[in-house]
Amino acid sequence: MPHYSSTQPTTDPLNTHSQGSTDAYSNNLIGLSIISLPLFMLLGIITYKKYRTTVYRRRIATLEKIWFMEVKNNTYRQD
Repeated sequence: MPHYSSTQPTTDPLNTHSQGSTDAYSNNLIGLSIISLPLFMLLGIITYKKYRTTVYRRRIATLEKIWFMEVKNNTYRQD
């Protein structure tokens, strides 16, 4: 069985491996940032809109209560 050998120069495997893992880590971090930033912005916008809707409905409910109050005895009308 023939045995083939290579005469190509080799680099230090520790140096190459550590550089590759650093690049992979930074690529993963950049990718995660690109995906998560718009996601968080979208969730923030949706949450803010729901909050504003809730505040608006509470204001309407308060105004309706005030409109149905009788001025003389400060009670609600029973219509």
